[in-house]
Amino acid sequence: MSPDGLPSDAKFLDALITLSHELNLTLREDELVKIFSDIFEELLPERRFAIRLIDAKASSLQLVYANGRLTDNGRDRFRITAAAFEGLKLSKAEVEYLISNAKLEKVEEYKPIFVDGTSGFEVALCDRKKFYGMLNFEYPEESMPVSMDADRRVVLPLAHQLGAAIRNTKLISETVFLKNYLEKLLDRANAPMLVCDKNGTITVFNQAMENQTGFNRNDILGEDLMSLIPESDHARLLPMVINALRGESATNIEVKIPKTGGKSMAHISFNTASIVSSFGEVEGVIFTGQDLTEIRNLQKQVIHTEKLATLGQVAAGVAHELNNPLTSVTVYANYLSRKLAGSIDEGDMSKLERIIEAAERIQLFTKDLVTYARPSGEEPTLIRIGELMERALSFCEHLVGQHNAIVSLDVDENLEPIYGIHGQLEQVFVNLLTNSCHALPPQGGTIAISARPLGDDRIEVRFADTGKGIPKEDLSQVFEPFFTTKDHGDGTGLGLSIVRNILRNHESEITVESEVGKGTVFTIAFYTG
Repeated sequence: MSPDGLPSDAKFLDALITLSHELNLTLREDELVKIFSDIFEELLPERRFAIRLIDAKASSLQLVYANGRLTDNGRDRFRITAAAFEGLKLSKAEVEYLISNAKLEKVEEYKPIFVDGTSGFEVALCDRKKFYGMLNFEYPEESMPVSMDADRRVVLPLAHQLGAAIRNTKLISETVFLKNYLEKLLDRANAPMLVCDKNGTITVFNQAMENQTGFNRNDILGEDLMSLIPESDHARLLPMVINALRGESATNIEVKIPKTGGKSMAHISFNTASIVSSFGEVEGVIFTGQDLTEIRNLQKQVIHTEKLATLGQVAAGVAHELNNPLTSVTVYANYLSRKLAGSIDEGDMSKLERIIEAAERIQLFTKDLVTYARPSGEEPTLIRIGELMERALSFCEHLVGQHNAIVSLDVDENLEPIYGIHGQLEQVFVNLLTNSCHALPPQGGTIAISARPLGDDRIEVRFADTGKGIPKEDLSQVFEPFFTTKDHGDGTGLGLSIVRNILRNHESEITVESEVGKGTVFTIAFYTG
């Protein structure tokens, strides 16, 4: 320390070296203030100093460091002289803008902010557009230095660095905030979105894309964009991607992306926009999509519905054309079977029985077609579930015995009646019981039928069997027309579809749970009344 209380050149240089080592872009404002306050204490002891930072957006005090006691209004009140901007190379207009924008109080002479301060100076911490705070240096009367100007010459370059460091910290904080905000905005957008760089590498894959495709973004980020798209579509889509990387936007690019497992497709229509750098170069492409999967599924359902409508129109004709000759076949075959019993060998009798079985199967199929396509003529009435179950079970007694099934029936005595069409609901129970019997292994098994109130004006009916079960991948299709898990020739695939149609018309729901090798449970929820 020199005789006038100023630091030596070597000490000042050492302080600058310390700053160069410790300052970095990741420091918080309080950490910056601590670093500079330690240097001020080292270089200019016995001085009072305060570093006060403001929140420019809220025009309020944000952070204060002082090495002495401040006056009552010395903490929050920013009084500033023209000298505070000396050496900062600001124009008069820039100074006036900063004072006005930060709502600073202009004074002619320096006003101490420390209780024991008698004189001092201040340096504005700012750049040309923003005021960040103020650095105050003061002196108690007994420690007044020879030259306040000499102190200011030491403080000014350090104040420059402090102001620049605060500005950089705020810019980094804002940049990080905007980056995180944009990432959240992209990630949580309802629309599927992805971004690829100029090399076609995926850099952003938002939640909507994850939901639509089933892929985990951690498995997708860093992969080539074209790896998401089936190879058969590469020739069609690659030129569009290349054009987007050249800065040419595209709209309504429909893409089919195989979902995880590869058994279904996500249909997405993308619009593209180029991501351009500050130098005008295309750095990547953002793909903003619209999910078309539901639309395409609805289109398939409409087509399917039209097919069923056509099927309904021809069903009556099919039934008429087939049932008349089939009735003759069945009647005469039964007649011959009874007449020739015991007079022909067993092989011929077996063939005759097969003729009867085949004719009955065709009759059953035509009946199912008509039932599926034609509305019932019955009027809805109040129906008791227990009675309906017992009647359905009596219809299926021969089937239960044939499949060695042990059937249990558990119906709550306090069930309210339901409102429905008796014949249709009877067919629902018969179809479900038939399915359960067919699912049992050759040695037989159990079928548990139950009905209980759910307590919310609903009744739950369950058909649980110990049969072979339904594979997980087939569960979503069991109610579709003509889908069957039975062996070829053993079923038409209309039974469960008819069941669902009837229940929908009764505003009821049916669900299925199954595990291969353990069995299947069909659950119906009826509304009472």
